[in-house]
Amino acid sequence: MACLNTQNISLGCAASVGGVKELYVAGGSVSGQSYNSDGVLTGVSISSAYYTFELQKQTSNLTETFQVSLENGTTYFEQALTAVMNKMDQDKRNQLKLLAQNRNITLFVKDNNDVIWYLGRDFDGGFVSAGTGESGTAFGDRNGYSVTITTYSKEPMTTLSSSNIDDVVTIV
Repeated sequence: MACLNTQNISLGCAASVGGVKELYVAGGSVSGQSYNSDGVLTGVSISSAYYTFELQKQTSNLTETFQVSLENGTTYFEQALTAVMNKMDQDKRNQLKLLAQNRNITLFVKDNNDVIWYLGRDFDGGFVSAGTGESGTAFGDRNGYSVTITTYSKEPMTTLSSSNIDDVVTIV
């Protein structure tokens, strides 16, 4: 079977910005995923409530790496979100500890273009793969946390059909 492209990719307008605005995390299992013909997520059920982490502008990022082995004939996708939260405090510490102990994080990320991305649709979501808490040195240095959540999937990350997560995600 040949895997051929089905359309051109044009340059388009210079109308996007970088960065991550919010992330939505849940610790439960995922079921009932539905996608339209373009691969956009139109509905998903998760078994626990999700929580919103608001992120400071120009601090956090999302990266997807295509992992391809010609020798083995395999392809998978690794997504990594690095979320930065200013000011170390006990409440953040407690929530980040729980997040780090979770083995299957369901993760949605809203970028600064108001597009929500669904990560790790295969292999039971993601996990905290790294993190730091830093006091800073000088008065103007960041005092806060940086957490990396990594997911793996057979498919690249996909967008939600709405910029409002409640239109697509159902808690069961």
